[in-house]
Amino acid sequence: MALVAAGLNVEKNALAAAATHIALHSADPGATGANQTSAGRVAAGWPASANGLIVVAGKNFTGGAGNGPVTHVGLWGGATGGTFYGSFPIPTGNGSTNDVQFNAAGEYTLTSFALQGA
Repeated sequence: MALVAAGLNVEKNALAAAATHIALHSADPGATGANQTSAGRVAAGWPASANGLIVVAGKNFTGGAGNGPVTHVGLWGGATGGTFYGSFPIPTGNGSTNDVQFNAAGEYTLTSFALQGA
């Protein structure tokens, strides 16, 4: 049986409580959190889960490589160090306004990201 929305909300809220920070990765982080960019992690500031998903928007990163690639969002348990909880590809296409690289100054804004899936 698949989880219903109430179960997914519990799952997402528990993960959000542990994964306090998000990072940008220049390639698939795999199981270890590899390929983290030089941009500092930012506090996730997750809202409560509704209908089985959590959406954050407008997260600003600085310190990345000018025009460097951004492919994944990593979920971390701290601003530095901490536990790596997994990653998701940067959502692009289908109306998304997320970029696939830092700007020339090494800045990046994650316009929208949904923590979803079981």
